[in-house]
Amino acid sequence: MNSKSIQNNSDVNPPVVCEVMGPAGAGKTTLINALLKQSSTFQLDFSLPRIKKIPYFISNTYKFLPTYLRSYRGSKWFTWRETRSMVYLKTGLDAFGNQSKNNGVVTLLDHGPIYRLAFLREFGPEITRSQIYRNWWTDLFKRWMETLDLLILLDAPNEVLMKRIRDRDRKHTVKDVNDPEALDFLNRYRTSFEQTLAELKTNHQITIFRIDTKQESVAQIIDKVLRICNLE
Repeated sequence: MNSKSIQNNSDVNPPVVCEVMGPAGAGKTTLINALLKQSSTFQLDFSLPRIKKIPYFISNTYKFLPTYLRSYRGSKWFTWRETRSMVYLKTGLDAFGNQSKNNGVVTLLDHGPIYRLAFLREFGPEITRSQIYRNWWTDLFKRWMETLDLLILLDAPNEVLMKRIRDRDRKHTVKDVNDPEALDFLNRYRTSFEQTLAELKTNHQITIFRIDTKQESVAQIIDKVLRICNLE
């Protein structure tokens, strides 16, 4: 467990940065909404004015465009979703760098940095295989490891995930595809998570908390989260 952020014996509670991640249908939004209702100690994500994000859009383009034109011309460029994830990864570090060190708040990240880093590595364009991108990815990975305190990884069997995805109103990549395609996507998703988590385990500052949402209710999960954050 991260002694610097979760366990605390002083009268001043440090903030905790917690990412909730997992494949679609695992119950991330349900858990986060329940935690926000449970206690005012929990807050959702971070926010920066749009104008402060503009330099990051520009710098990312200048950073990778020469390599793309030289070695990857004709392949896909970063999609808008991927570009927004890259900006998130940079702006989030700035946001938490300015966060008060004694506010006692637990910040919940939905589709947070580990999710985005894993997704970009598995599903990103060909340029993500370049050395300049790998260096960028590794630097951000290390910096986020120093920022995150707790990682809650939700999952469930594939058949459960697929039923939940197809039963809800929200759009998703696997919602209307056949079962083999859906299973392939979910398995790639899970593989990318596990590869990234394997690297996380080399640094013992982050607590990784795995939960099967088929086996445990939201109330049971909340109790565990409160205990691990010393909020009972």
